Amino acid sequence: MIQIRPKIDFDCDVLIVGGGPAGSALAHHLSKINIKTIVVEAERFPRDKVCGDGVSPIALKELHDIGITQTEAFKKANSIEKVGLFLNKDQTFIQLEKPETLPFHARIIPRIELDYMVYKAAKSAGAQFIENARVIDFKVSAHKVVTTYKKGASEKEITSKLIVGADGSRSLVGRKLRGNMPDPAYQLLGLRSYFKNVNGPKNRVDVYFSKVNFPGIYWLFPKGENGANVGMAMVFKTCPQQASEVRKCFSNFIESNPDLKKRLGKGKAIEKIQGWPITFYNSQNPIISDRAMFIGEAAGLINPLSGDGIQYAVLSARWASVEIKKCSEQNDFSYAALAGYQTKIESELEYDFALSNLLVQFGRNKTLSPLWMSFLKILIARCKEDPKFAGTIAGIFEGTYPSYKALRAEFILKIAMQAGIDANSYILNRANQPAQFVKDGSQFAETSKDILIELSKDPKAHLGWLADVAGKTFKVAKHTLNGK
Repeated sequence: MIQIRPKIDFDCDVLIVGGGPAGSALAHHLSKINIKTIVVEAERFPRDKVCGDGVSPIALKELHDIGITQTEAFKKANSIEKVGLFLNKDQTFIQLEKPETLPFHARIIPRIELDYMVYKAAKSAGAQFIENARVIDFKVSAHKVVTTYKKGASEKEITSKLIVGADGSRSLVGRKLRGNMPDPAYQLLGLRSYFKNVNGPKNRVDVYFSKVNFPGIYWLFPKGENGANVGMAMVFKTCPQQASEVRKCFSNFIESNPDLKKRLGKGKAIEKIQGWPITFYNSQNPIISDRAMFIGEAAGLINPLSGDGIQYAVLSARWASVEIKKCSEQNDFSYAALAGYQTKIESELEYDFALSNLLVQFGRNKTLSPLWMSFLKILIARCKEDPKFAGTIAGIFEGTYPSYKALRAEFILKIAMQAGIDANSYILNRANQPAQFVKDGSQFAETSKDILIELSKDPKAHLGWLADVAGKTFKVAKHTLNGK
């Protein structure tokens, strides 16, 4: 049967909304294979993006293939070879592993520099950018997408075959296609401030755990010769509702934590505390539609355990370019034609994200914080004794290794063994101190009582938490039984 298609004057093949690492990387890949691409970016480069600035080894491999690692800006970036983990007065320092397949250790690259590098690579490949412009609407029809954007006081339209949402956690493309705002249950809140004149070393990132913001972390990432990115990430549903209280939580930690204060030394903040929302992966949210798809943070490709998004931004850009090339050759941008991209995301990331989401879900119950702190203490103790175990833990947080490596029998056995060692050590140390043993027992009983009281105050909320844990456990179990 002969199909008659209307003749349409397309301004481009693909319109990308957002010029961050995901959008610009995709524009680079598409332009390299002669697929005409336009990127609409809300600001003008170089521009900043509030972020932790950590770029994982896997992300760097993708950026290396784009040509970013040959630049002078990249060569000056801090190479991270160690990580410090801190909990109360306990600490451990881990040498980061680097698999032979990955060319670089992690780097700390401020987003004002990183995004500009990827943007320039895309422009060099032939991508067109419309900067200082905001997409305000788009309409998808059977044969085209018509997008309206505003630049200054004027509104203009772009006609394309496909629209790609690369416009972050609060994606306009996502809101229009999904019909809702991001679910707070799948959101993190990040805060960041840059400091100058901090103490070294330049090649070590520090991660701090505290029951105040658990499940969440504080961090110090060294930047340049003596600067640092100091930040905090919290699960949105467990953080204070008032922005001022969140900032106060961050400021109090900076002022009171002795390990962080030692690292900061006489360093001073050079900017106000800035915050940003992070929406992580929800498998219920579609990432493709007829003539539309999402990449990077707009697709929710954030690891809830580490908060890393750059790695998944550049990976999803490459995976999307492969599918778009096929669609372009077939002149078919329907949901069915784009389905290969969703399949790729699910096969590569869904298991990892499901487990990370489950681990974060455990920590959402603040009533049980003493248990989570005890578990972290066991992890740190095991890291001190076992460099291989420590390398896996650090690699999971860094993004080099998938979270499901923590489900391996050997890994779980080591945690159980360490718990036994700690318990045995405790009993031996208290054998000649019966009074202290009684005091500790009393404190344990009091803590248990407090937990039970808190659980009884709002049983409905805790039952909801248990239901969420059960649902997420089922997802993880399904992937585990399927062999991935």
